[in-house]
Amino acid sequence: MLVKNISKTIDNQLILDDISFELNQGEILGVIGRNGVGKTTLFRSIANHYLLDQGSVLIDGKNIEVNRELYEKLFYLDNQNNPIMTMNVITIGKFYQKIYSAFDQEKYIKLIENHQLPKNKSYRQFSKGMQGLFNIILGVSSNAQVLILDEPFDGLDVIVKKQVMKLLLNEISLAQKSLLISSHNLIELETLLDRALILKNGKIVNEYHLEEVKGSMKKVQMVFKDKKIPEIIKKNAEILSVQGRVVVGLFKEITPVLKEEINRIEPVLFEEIPITLEDLFSANLTDEQDFQLFN
Repeated sequence: MLVKNISKTIDNQLILDDISFELNQGEILGVIGRNGVGKTTLFRSIANHYLLDQGSVLIDGKNIEVNRELYEKLFYLDNQNNPIMTMNVITIGKFYQKIYSAFDQEKYIKLIENHQLPKNKSYRQFSKGMQGLFNIILGVSSNAQVLILDEPFDGLDVIVKKQVMKLLLNEISLAQKSLLISSHNLIELETLLDRALILKNGKIVNEYHLEEVKGSMKKVQMVFKDKKIPEIIKKNAEILSVQGRVVVGLFKEITPVLKEEINRIEPVLFEEIPITLEDLFSANLTDEQDFQLFN
């Protein structure tokens, strides 16, 4: 799927500003941003729940707005504007079989039974966790080429969450589907993602291939003799946190020259620690007022 230069204004406010990215077959791509940044608007725009002000979405090289039959290659269930609220499991299956020509009814029923979801209750009667689980079952059963999941793990208990993640990973790896996903739980998201997009002020401000990042960028916890962060550190690192005298920073790289300059200021502690997706979030989206800096 290719998203090309899409923009969307709602109530005279620009929510999405010239967004472009590609989602490759068999890839899991995360969209990360602070609350209200436009992640759900992006998903709704891709799925044609919102009309685009500008840009296009292509699947197999074709504009899905022009070739509307391609919409069955894309699955997105809007948590707020949900058409299946009053339907029970069996009715929903029949409903989606009409929308998706490749809908796998046998897989759908088997997954429902395996996860012990009641067939006679309406979707509205499900708990939040049950709804989240059901959404993923419905998505993988649709056999859509692209799955778009907005906060899919919200409300799931630990055991069900592990089952759901396994189900998703199997679907992506074995069936070579693509997954576009957002979640507030970055620790969970990190275990799934191949790549992450950072959304800020309606734009994609950064893109990370997680394996490459972990091999190149350095997260370091530091303590200095003075209570001030040295200028060489401010210049070369994004400050992630300050707790007492312990400063944690993210360096794009630490060259031999930079390492030598840092050694000259004789830090009390300069220790590399594992980098996480949460660090990338903080490096791009944390403002100085979000934490207390040294005076």
